[in-house]
This record gives sequence, structure tokens and C-alpha cells, in this order.
Amino acid sequence: MSARLEGVTVDVTARSRERVRVLDDVTIDLPTGSMTALVGESGCGKSMVAAALCGLLPPGSSVAGRLSLGDDAFLGDEISGRDPRWRALRGRRVGMVPQSAATSFTPVRTLGPQLDEVIAGLDGPRDAVELCRAVHLDPDALDLYPHELSGGMAQRAAIAAALAGDPDVLVADEPTSALDPDLAAAIWALLADTARRGAAVLVITHDMDALRTGGCDSVAVMRAGRIVEQRTAADLASSDDEYVAAFFEAVA
Repeated sequence: MSARLEGVTVDVTARSRERVRVLDDVTIDLPTGSMTALVGESGCGKSMVAAALCGLLPPGSSVAGRLSLGDDAFLGDEISGRDPRWRALRGRRVGMVPQSAATSFTPVRTLGPQLDEVIAGLDGPRDAVELCRAVHLDPDALDLYPHELSGGMAQRAAIAAALAGDPDVLVADEPTSALDPDLAAAIWALLADTARRGAAVLVITHDMDALRTGGCDSVAVMRAGRIVEQRTAADLASSDDEYVAAFFEAVA
């Protein structure tokens, strides 16, 4: 199942109670069987793109535009999660790997029962041991508490939870931000393998070095709430847009 945001604009209410535009006419394509990276400066709206794809925009968001998830289309405020179809889609058709993997699990329970609950809630086709093996995590980790997991183990566990419902679209928000280069490379390889198995994968990242070897089919560049371009990393390095070209000089 492919995914596409088309002309999506999102306004939220700031602490000052003023309306702030966080996404401005955003269009991004996530084809089936491919991995797309989303890059840009901090605060440019990357995590809001993830939230829009998962129907998890902040309460009270005002949304315009269109989101297509396979045959399902959401218009305007339906994208924010107000449409009842999200109950069946979230987790099952669209999986989310949160930015802080370790804190996404309850600290007072071991990993196994928590994965079991996710699987049961989503009617997942694989058990916890199978999910661990799918993400190259030793099943012994199921007996550990979240604080006992290393950074790489916690990230694999979070990906396992996101894959529990066998989603067609996987969104990973900064999945390698706290990992050393070797572990980061392993997570990139895992996400690329997920794409090769038929999912549409979006990876939000600041890891520019990984774009050379991470297996991304395309890269989308954000600036101030807008998608400036979406092409291969090599093509973006020769972009006519000075901001995009400068962003990718060291990557191609």
C-alpha cells in the first residue's frame, strides 16, 4: 500500500493561543516497496508529517489537503484522526516507530507481555518471538525491563512493536539518533529490508551520512513547513535550489 500527502496544510494553536502554520502545502509520496528519507533543519515540521500520516496531529489542529493510504482517502480535518476509519488503520495499516524508543514502553513491566498486548490488540499474525527474530533481537530480551535494554535493543523492540500489526506503511521518527554508527547501520538495514518486503517506509532523520549507504530510494527535503524537493540524494546534490544543494553537498 502506498501513501501520499497532497497539498496538506496544518495550523495548530500555540501556547500564546495564536494559530501557527506547521505544515504548508506539503506533498510527499511513499511508494510501496520503497524507503524514503525526510530531512530538514530542526523545527521545520518533519515530525508533523509523521503525525499526519498516522492520524496523530495535535488536538484542535486545522487541516486542509488530502492523505491517501492505499484505497483510503482522507480530506481536510479527517487527516487529524477525527475520522473513525483511523481505529482500523492505525497500527494495522500504518505503523509508527516513535522518536524515543525506550520510553515508548511501560518501565515497570518486561518487554514480552507488552509486545503480547500490542499483538493481541492488533490481531497480529506473528507472536513476540517471531517479531524479535524479524528485527534481529534476541528473544531473551522479552524477559528484560525497558531500562535493561541497550539503545540498539530498545530501537529494535520499538520497530518490532510497530510491525506487530503487519502494516503496509511504516513511519520511523529519528530511529538512529541515539545509536553508534554500527548500530545505526543495522537499523537502516532493517528498515530497508522492511521496504523490500513490500512496505512503504518513511524515515525521518538527521543522519546525513547514512543517506549514502542506508538504502533510501528517495529523499524529501523540508524547510519551514514545506517540502522543497523529493528526489534521490545524488540528484538533490545538483538541485537548482541553493538550500537543497548545500544540504546535500557532503552526501552525494
